Amino acid sequence: MGYLGILIFFLVALGVSFAFAFLNDLLGPKTKERMEDYPYECGVPLYDTEARGTFKQGYYLLGLLLILFDIEAAFLFPWAVVFKDIGLYGLVEALLFIFILALGFLYAWKKGALKWQM
Repeated sequence: MGYLGILIFFLVALGVSFAFAFLNDLLGPKTKERMEDYPYECGVPLYDTEARGTFKQGYYLLGLLLILFDIEAAFLFPWAVVFKDIGLYGLVEALLFIFILALGFLYAWKKGALKWQM
């Protein structure tokens, strides 16, 4: 009996979506625009040759490193909350985690991922 409300809601939502799709077909424009089926990427049409700029690889690498280190730093917040409860074992684990994070940072620095003047 508890699922009857969910079933009714689902059927009403399904009916409304089909009704709107049918009304769109019935009342919508019938003529196609000239470039409607033309492929595009990221909102830049292919016929515009001036819109194709290139990005330096450094922006991509910096973005990946920012996401990587932000996510890894976010893992330290729960550790800081329960620091008193986990004791020495938790401290060693956190220091190992920070050490691996520092190794990744040094590797990226050595590879030149943080250089802007290439």
